[in-house]
Amino acid sequence: MRTYNDSNVYILGAGFGVEAGLPLIKDFMNRMRDASAWLEGQSGREREQEAISRVLEFRLRAAAAAHRVPLNVENIEELFSLASASGDEELAAAMPVAIAATLDYARQTAKPLERPQWPQIGVVNQPGWQQPRTWEEPLDYVRKGMEQGDRKGSWYSCPPYDFYVGMMAGYFNKGGPDRRDTIITFNYDLLLEESCRSLGIPVSYGFQVSKDESAQNFVVSENDVVTQILKLHGSMNWANFAEHLFSPQEKARRRQPFVLGKEEDWENTEGWPGPRVFGDYSDLRKSGLSPLLLPPTWRKDLGTDQYSRMDFSSVWDAAVAALRTATNIIILGYSVPNTDQHFRYLIAAGLQDNISLRKIFFVNPALADEAEAAVLKNRLFGPGGLFRPELQEQGIVELLPVDTREFFTGPHDIYAGDPYRVRIDRPINPRNCTAADAPFRFSDRPENLGASW
Repeated sequence: MRTYNDSNVYILGAGFGVEAGLPLIKDFMNRMRDASAWLEGQSGREREQEAISRVLEFRLRAAAAAHRVPLNVENIEELFSLASASGDEELAAAMPVAIAATLDYARQTAKPLERPQWPQIGVVNQPGWQQPRTWEEPLDYVRKGMEQGDRKGSWYSCPPYDFYVGMMAGYFNKGGPDRRDTIITFNYDLLLEESCRSLGIPVSYGFQVSKDESAQNFVVSENDVVTQILKLHGSMNWANFAEHLFSPQEKARRRQPFVLGKEEDWENTEGWPGPRVFGDYSDLRKSGLSPLLLPPTWRKDLGTDQYSRMDFSSVWDAAVAALRTATNIIILGYSVPNTDQHFRYLIAAGLQDNISLRKIFFVNPALADEAEAAVLKNRLFGPGGLFRPELQEQGIVELLPVDTREFFTGPHDIYAGDPYRVRIDRPINPRNCTAADAPFRFSDRPENLGASW
């Protein structure tokens, strides 16, 4: 059995998107109500508004079930699972549309992060490097340092999520030939895709897809890249091909074996290559299709049709395979909810044959609060918890009470040792670089003259 020494797996929960204005689970229903009012002023979005209305009506009716079973109807994940189990096909179809519309509203109306919060990146001696379209002019203290000769190279303000994704996906430091990075996410949103598109990083979803024209130069085969984005619950830019779109003859034709490597199109499909993938949610919405989303507490082999089942199974298989070879596992912004029992089995299946694992970092700012930390620690190490308690005692599982920003840019305590990104073997530059020849410089505060690690 092969040992892997440079394989990182990042597991992202809803907390990863907080800085971008995306809601946590506890806030989601209120944001959905806000989205309903916002959609009234948006032309051509009546279908999404109707879907939200149906979901909110269902939430009212579902309150009756909460009198008999421990069900939180203000929790969108539990409500989504209940809707999927209800047998109401129209409701089940409305739920993904309502969720996607809410996330789109949250992203579109989010207050932009203030420029002083953007990491400052210096680019030195990199012929042919092109500035990503989302990067802007450096902050004043950086510009002054350039004028005074204290900062070498060309400096830019980098959007925070471009920095986080760039660190995870090897944009700054590609590493050696054995480097592997896998991002496993429970989120439906497109934060990762937005930054990958900005940085020119191709996206692989871990399964064969049928690409819309809007995704042709963006989404690639799972064999073409080192980094995979595995979205276990679906994605806002994956289209759900509803059964009613096809005649019985067409359904039969699509059940024929799919020929790998054959380019597929909408009108003429020899087999079923997978969900239709669009470049963005707006592209999917204009097509008239619904996003392919699954509730986290329902069976992952169930979609709205047999075609969805095949593809979600492929995504989960890819996630298990990544965990089996992981050197470091970094869990970011995930609260390990009791409702998602599938995650426990995913971790167990992935780690049972892993001989390469060195560390598991559990990163969550809630650990800084005594009461919330107690809840999380019980979910992690208590009876029926995610990990055996001795893993923390042995230092294999490390709890970090910080948010996503601090994890990728800190720690800023000079006595805290190496930055977290160095501890997960993802420094911003190769380790053999010196301060003089490092291709990138990093700064996120005036007193930082341009760290190269």
